[in-house]
Amino acid sequence: MEFITILIAVAVEQYYKDVDRYRQFGWFVSYCDWMQQKSTALIPAGSSASGPVRLLILLTPLVVVVAFVDGIFAGMGSFFSFIFSLAILIYSLGPKDLTTQVEKYLASLSSGDTEGALLHANAFFTGHCFEPEISGSPATIAGIMKRGILLAFSNRILAVLFWFIILGPVGALLYRLTILLLERFAGGSFGACPDGDESDSEFKSAIQRLYMILGWVPARLCVITFALAGSFADTLLCWTCASDFFNKNNDELIVASGLHALKMDVEPDNETETDSAADVTGVEQVLALVKWSLIIVITVIALMTIVGWIY
Repeated sequence: MEFITILIAVAVEQYYKDVDRYRQFGWFVSYCDWMQQKSTALIPAGSSASGPVRLLILLTPLVVVVAFVDGIFAGMGSFFSFIFSLAILIYSLGPKDLTTQVEKYLASLSSGDTEGALLHANAFFTGHCFEPEISGSPATIAGIMKRGILLAFSNRILAVLFWFIILGPVGALLYRLTILLLERFAGGSFGACPDGDESDSEFKSAIQRLYMILGWVPARLCVITFALAGSFADTLLCWTCASDFFNKNNDELIVASGLHALKMDVEPDNETETDSAADVTGVEQVLALVKWSLIIVITVIALMTIVGWIY
């Protein structure tokens, strides 16, 4: 049943473009603000454990509610449990369609509309709670887009599917909410901090640690899928030694392995001399790698499901 749920959810994500409209997280923003006020009043900000405790207070009620509702639907029958799981998984993916956003960027870049391409690039990195300001030459923006696409594959799709398989609807939603918290309080993957939040370093650190913990296994799975979809031998070059596979920063490992799989240079400075056609080609190759990686992931899940049915 998990495979069918994943297959339908991925199909909806890929082919029903209006699904983005139903992924609204304004309630979570209001909830975070309310819980922050309550937890700040209860827990001293100077305490070394204040960050993890406040994060625990913030997420625990939501996890308990989803687990409770999931249990109720499971008790009503497999069909109701399936519908609830499917709804939560679809809600947790994205929240924006990766392919559509990248294709809009490529269309503007191909036509020579650098301003439009910059707008689409900023839209690609814009979360529900965090709006980055990306600037630079078209080649620099293309380099940022390549890295962003690789990270988005993990954060928007692969990691959500992984935690759905491990913990069901609770796992999928937990990872999505962690990403939203990262964007709102810790500045997303760019390390920038939204205005007004600089003082609460403990809480930001707790969010970043949770993000790294939840993303550790999916990041390594990304490396494997990139190696299978691209150049396996070149992907191995992103590790100076075997321990890098286990100890390297998740985001750095994803980006390095993805670019190596396409035999691209990881250093951003080397991309500043490329022309528009090369920028378009490079981003198209990264998007193609992500698409093939998704096919590999679905195929592996299907094979594991078949083996489970047989044995």
